[in-house]
Amino acid sequence: MLFDTWFESHLGGGFGNGSDTGHNGSHEPASTVGQEYLLSDSGALSAVKGPTISAHGGYHPPSPSAVPGTPTSPPPPPPPPPPAGTLVGAAGGLQIDLIWDSSVASAPAGFQQAIITAAQYLASLSSTAAVLNIQVGYGEVGGTAMSSGALGESESYGYLTGYATVVNALAHDNYPVAAASNAPTGAQFFVTSAEAKAMGLASATASSVDGFIGLSSSYPLDYSTSGSPAGSTSYSAVGVAEHELSEVMGRIGMEGRIFNGAPTYTPLDLFNYASAGHLELSGGGGYFSVSGGSTALGTYNNSAANGGDIADWASGHGPVANDAFNAYTSPGPTTVSSADVQEIAALGYKLTATGSSLA
Repeated sequence: MLFDTWFESHLGGGFGNGSDTGHNGSHEPASTVGQEYLLSDSGALSAVKGPTISAHGGYHPPSPSAVPGTPTSPPPPPPPPPPAGTLVGAAGGLQIDLIWDSSVASAPAGFQQAIITAAQYLASLSSTAAVLNIQVGYGEVGGTAMSSGALGESESYGYLTGYATVVNALAHDNYPVAAASNAPTGAQFFVTSAEAKAMGLASATASSVDGFIGLSSSYPLDYSTSGSPAGSTSYSAVGVAEHELSEVMGRIGMEGRIFNGAPTYTPLDLFNYASAGHLELSGGGGYFSVSGGSTALGTYNNSAANGGDIADWASGHGPVANDAFNAYTSPGPTTVSSADVQEIAALGYKLTATGSSLA
């Protein structure tokens, strides 16, 4: 990101400075909303056509045959196996299944526990009975190397649906969508696979991967589960992970980006206001509100002017200093603010008593 060095450019995308594209393996959709898509950190949206051979490992053209009698080098040793997956969260509530990519085998001590701590915290906020399957990489995301300027990146599977579907799905949740004078009622909406589970639009326990996150292997990260201390020159790995995981959960904005020839929005865009009763509907900022725009809870990043993600807080104008959901961050501790929790609730995740106390 460029922040003090982290932004996500995922049309909802990464924490740090960069983009992420691609994925390994195959994916089988499990949803009632039709065709599935993959949204990369760079903002590219591509249709998922079913099981595929990954471009990042898998089929390659055969190598030329060795010349008879010519000494050949022994094959390199196989890479270490990836760690086993880790399921966090209370049974019957929100659970996050962390699927460790093979790159994690070379991650520093404390890497996995920092990601687990972030996932446990986010899961503790929601009572929604769903299992989110998120693949985690070190220095890469979804099998592709992270960009050099990124602290973290994410990409998500998801679906294109309509305004009415989104509004109806959120009607009985924490914050129903308020009527707005310029609501994009005829537009298409991108809903991440994880959020579709929370909204009841996809099987809550489907086992296929919902999204990917990656943390930098080049920037100084503090893997302490309590986060980076004040005055530290390292970035909080827990904070970066919270940022990226929340994007897979649906904390992304599109604000009319054209996909398949049509303006496209996300559920979170329906909580981004320019004024009371009037949505922002652009990448130029706006503010978060769950009261139809009458009360501003946080200022969104002006991605048109500053780069970074539309759905991140404007650095220096967010709910709290060094908020974990800021567009750009600084070394030292990060905070998940009350507004962050309310954003998660606005996405369709029902809050636990813990979440409600923090919202």
